[in-house]
Amino acid sequence: MTIAVLFADGFEEVEAVTPVDYLRRSGATVLTVSCKESNAVTGSHGVTVLTDICVSDLAEAAPDGIVVPGGMPGAANVAACEAAVTAVADVHRRGGIVAAICAAPAVVLAKTGILRGKRYTCYPGMEQRMPEWCGAEWQSLTAGARKTDERCVVDGTLVTAAGPGAAEEFSLQLIRLVAGEAAAEKVRIGGVMRPLCQS
Repeated sequence: MTIAVLFADGFEEVEAVTPVDYLRRSGATVLTVSCKESNAVTGSHGVTVLTDICVSDLAEAAPDGIVVPGGMPGAANVAACEAAVTAVADVHRRGGIVAAICAAPAVVLAKTGILRGKRYTCYPGMEQRMPEWCGAEWQSLTAGARKTDERCVVDGTLVTAAGPGAAEEFSLQLIRLVAGEAAAEKVRIGGVMRPLCQS
């Protein structure tokens, strides 16, 4: 199973790198993807990452899952990248894993309709700005979506988390879906991490 992690300038470093690290520890194949035509992407705190591929190659890679880190303007830059948003929607359409953290559920996922009828979480207050990110159709795109105050929420193949402090839980929940409970527990114990709540 291949998981793509999207990187756009202004990404939140902890939210982007933690899933890459933890998923690779579990044995998953992870592709880091730049949302521009350069492999060098700089985070919101000045950390520059060289990605495996650029977004123009993402459709050919056909990942089984996709992760959208938050951070601002990182999430907004993903939302502005048509190829990235199309890839997120395509993974969802194929029944793959879609994961987003912090601002990304409200800024990126809402405009695709992926949150419709789902339980989710995001950075506190970002859900109130959905009209700004989704436009006039925001109510139909998010109909039945239920925002919770939980740190991390799993609803089927959708994983969302509230912010950088939840990056560890977010990543372990991804491992659960990708590689199973035993793999998640092995990574958790090996990393001396907190026990993970059931979702």
